[in-house]
Amino acid sequence: MGKKRLTLFIWIISVVIGLLLISGIAFYLKQKSPLNELKLARETLNSAQRSGAEEYAKIQYKEAKQFYDSAMNSWATQNERFFLMRDYKEVLSFVDLTVRKAAEAEKKSFHQINYTNVITKQEIDEIESKVKLYDRVYKQMPLPLSISGAQNKGVMKLAEAKIAFDNGRYNEALRSTRKAAVLINDSNDKAEIILKSWFSNYSNWKEMGATAVRLSKGGQKVILVDKMAHQCFVYQNGKEIKSYEAELGMNWIGDKRCRGDKTTPEGIYRVTQKKQGSQTKFHRALLINYPNDEDKKRFAIEKEKKILSLHAKIGNLIEIHGLGSKGIDWTDGCVALHNEDMDSLYRLIDTGTPVIIVGSLKPLSEIYEKI
Repeated sequence: MGKKRLTLFIWIISVVIGLLLISGIAFYLKQKSPLNELKLARETLNSAQRSGAEEYAKIQYKEAKQFYDSAMNSWATQNERFFLMRDYKEVLSFVDLTVRKAAEAEKKSFHQINYTNVITKQEIDEIESKVKLYDRVYKQMPLPLSISGAQNKGVMKLAEAKIAFDNGRYNEALRSTRKAAVLINDSNDKAEIILKSWFSNYSNWKEMGATAVRLSKGGQKVILVDKMAHQCFVYQNGKEIKSYEAELGMNWIGDKRCRGDKTTPEGIYRVTQKKQGSQTKFHRALLINYPNDEDKKRFAIEKEKKILSLHAKIGNLIEIHGLGSKGIDWTDGCVALHNEDMDSLYRLIDTGTPVIIVGSLKPLSEIYEKI
């Protein structure tokens, strides 16, 4: 009996020791499961995501995400195996790659955000200066709808860019800014071509302006209209004595060529009639001798060369009149003043007074310099 009891005791002890050994191994292996490492990889990846890496370091972030997914897949595979057969080396390798690539993505993201921030701000400032140029010089011009429409779309796209920039969406802001730049630069370039073509007549305008001053030196009053400045001046004794804001024909860029073109003529004219009361529907008016001989000659040549339609007729009834103050260019070719200004001019001017209308008294370079 004693021998059997001893054998049983030894067997029990062996089983207990074996169970303890197995439990110890299992506990040890459980402690070695890379839960903490996986957590670190996930946190590093999340940090890169919060830094904007998905947008600003796409390649590096994508690689980090792939490494993390591989680590999780490998971990799941090992967990399905018998615990004594599990090996987490591959998991740890993917974890290490995840951490390093995520850190790289975060670093690049911060760098790219800073770079994009600076570049976008520079480009927004540059395109805003183009908008200011348009507003200062080109916006008042009677431009084709294709040009003004493109400018308006560009301004709207620029507004979107500024909102995105203010909210830290720098890539989106940069994309919108560059779309705005295409529209705004194109409209500005086309407007510039129109304006420069018109200003090819500046030497003639300059001479006519000098003529106005010279004619006034004898004491007579001379009316001088600057279309670009939208100003009507009165000179006497070689000096400006009055100036009035003026509204012009709807298509005031260029010289008047025929009836219905809604362009204010350019040239040297004189007042042929003063109108008031029932004589005019424009408060008061000063009729000028358009078309003069030079206008008639140019009109005939353009019809002969078929520049103008054979059915075209030369314009007439060009006046300086009241009912201005609309804030736009609206006439069929006349010069419109505020009623009170028209009253002032009407009192100053007599029949026969010279009226000189020019495109601009200032060169284009000076107009651009004021922006």
